[in-house]
Amino acid sequence: MAEAILSQISGDFLECTICMEPFKDPKILPCLHTFCTDCLEKFVRKQGDGNDKFPCPTCRTETELPGGGVAGLKNNFFVLSLRDTVDTHKSLVSKEDDKVPCDNCEVNVASHGCVLCEEFLCDECARVHRRAKRTRDHEVIGVVELKELLLTKPPSVKSTPLPLCPKHEDEKLKFYCETCKHPICRDCTVLQHKDHGYSYMADVASDVRAELKGKLEFAMPRVEQYRQFAGVVNEKQEELDTMSEKAADDIDAAAEEEIKYYNGLVRRKQTELKEKLASITATRSKQLSVTADSVESTLGCLSSTVDFSQKVVQHGSDFDVMNVYSDVTARLESLLKGPNPDIPEDIGYVRFDQRKKRKETEIVLGDFVEFGDLMPP
Repeated sequence: MAEAILSQISGDFLECTICMEPFKDPKILPCLHTFCTDCLEKFVRKQGDGNDKFPCPTCRTETELPGGGVAGLKNNFFVLSLRDTVDTHKSLVSKEDDKVPCDNCEVNVASHGCVLCEEFLCDECARVHRRAKRTRDHEVIGVVELKELLLTKPPSVKSTPLPLCPKHEDEKLKFYCETCKHPICRDCTVLQHKDHGYSYMADVASDVRAELKGKLEFAMPRVEQYRQFAGVVNEKQEELDTMSEKAADDIDAAAEEEIKYYNGLVRRKQTELKEKLASITATRSKQLSVTADSVESTLGCLSSTVDFSQKVVQHGSDFDVMNVYSDVTARLESLLKGPNPDIPEDIGYVRFDQRKKRKETEIVLGDFVEFGDLMPP
């Protein structure tokens, strides 16, 4: 089960798409895409000086730079915690049973392990663990048994200490300002946010987590719907290409028959008809391309938003959930209210018809009909 869950967390989710390396000081944008601080700063500089907005490097959504520039954007603590969990699990799998280091002293090889603390302990640290008042009631088992237990249980992001407030030294972000929609510390509640509504983060996190799960239930069908839209656009493009190719073959066949008698004139008419066909095909193909870009863009935004939100809800700490709650909600509401793409039913229909009795040819594409005569006057 653990391997199955970890397989859902791809390396791409834990790597910056600009530098293609593990995140360093990751910042999360309102569109929920994450990048290294240095990578974002370089990207913003390339957009030119004096701009207070910049497009997301992935989805091109406009993002306003807060005070302090890129450094003022929200930190994505969740991906770092998730990466540590994944690395810990991989490290555990790779280590032999008799070479697991003690998590306490970090010097000796572990021979025991605490089930509650999920820590490996050497003989000496295990004895201390059993005697200490805080841990004397913990269950201590063999290193092999604990390793097997940790590898078979579903992995979760370890509870990490709450981050410190960037404005007030040594104060942890343990409150959530319901007015500003982001975590704050105790000093913030009596200074910058004194007239705001706020709560302990632990008291509201479960409700917010449930709310996000509800929003995801509505978003998931939308993702599938856009996957279907993308499939329809691809099918229409294939239909257009196939019928266009057949029409071109038909033009060639008809032209070759007439060329036997009117070589020069028919050749020129053949080229003219194929140019008309190519122009019509290119116009409609361009329409499909624009629609395809729109569908792919919306699908990418929906998929990445849902993927990120699911991982935060399933694996994130209370702080992680509360830290991105307002951004996730705003992003989902923005994406879900967008209109469906307009894909004309007949845009892929094209054919060539050589009317021998009237000595005329016909190119038909939707409601557009162009007549051309392969026979000279």
